[in-house]
Amino acid sequence: MENNSKIFQDENSESNTTHESNYLDQLDEAEQQALRKRILVGIKSGIRRREEKAIQQRKILHFSKIAASFLLLIALSFGLWHAVKQEVILYKTGSNETLKITLPDGSTALLNSNSLLSYSYSWINGFERKVDLIGEAYFDIAKNDDIKRFLINEGKVIEVEVFGTEFNFKNQHPIHKLTLIEGSVKLGYQGEEGETNRMVLPGETIKLNLEKNHIESKTVPDPLRLLAWQDRKLRMQNESLEDILGVVTELYDLELIDQKIPPTNQLISGSLPLTDNPNEVINNIEVLFNTKINLDKNLIRIQ
Repeated sequence: MENNSKIFQDENSESNTTHESNYLDQLDEAEQQALRKRILVGIKSGIRRREEKAIQQRKILHFSKIAASFLLLIALSFGLWHAVKQEVILYKTGSNETLKITLPDGSTALLNSNSLLSYSYSWINGFERKVDLIGEAYFDIAKNDDIKRFLINEGKVIEVEVFGTEFNFKNQHPIHKLTLIEGSVKLGYQGEEGETNRMVLPGETIKLNLEKNHIESKTVPDPLRLLAWQDRKLRMQNESLEDILGVVTELYDLELIDQKIPPTNQLISGSLPLTDNPNEVINNIEVLFNTKINLDKNLIRIQ
């Protein structure tokens, strides 16, 4: 049975081959050439389609690599831009408000009311120990062996260069004043002969006279009293009217008209509230000493 099946398959194959052979034999020479040409064209067309597909795939892969490289470049550029970008940090106080700030290098600044302090910070450069101040602040500058100096208002009307110290600085036009508590400070300003530098001594109060382009200096017996604004009160211990006015005129940058203060044996102890309005402070002093005091703009006259 199996042999018969095999014989049948062989006969069938021979029949197919014979049929194909008979079909070709029936074609004349021109038809056979035309058939071979069509077959060749079909083969070439298939090869061309495969080549075009391969080329298209290579193009897609090439552009994908370009796109990936471009995206990587954008990411790197963004990362680099973010790293070098200077971020501005800003602190601001309102009326009768104080604010203590700890700077990135460990230095501290206590802002008085209506003041603004700002500095730049970047991921690469960090904090370069430079700040800008409008208003008034008390600084306690940390020492740094790598970056010794600390700059305030670089290139401005008055520039403060610090080397680890404590001081009070007021930069509120037209007042530019510094009181050094301890340490070392160098001021840079536009003097009569151009750019001028001056070292400040502990206990010294320096004020820049803008009209005359020179520094006015005085030594304050107790410079810590000029920091009374930090607690918003002036503590008094057996103080005379002259003593109190001496501190208040410095705190508010007032000027006592050259006149003799009426003699009195009255001495006051306690606390004098300090607000942003010097008129309120003068009114309280009038009540305490039962004395009429006139404040006109920044001029004080005792009547």
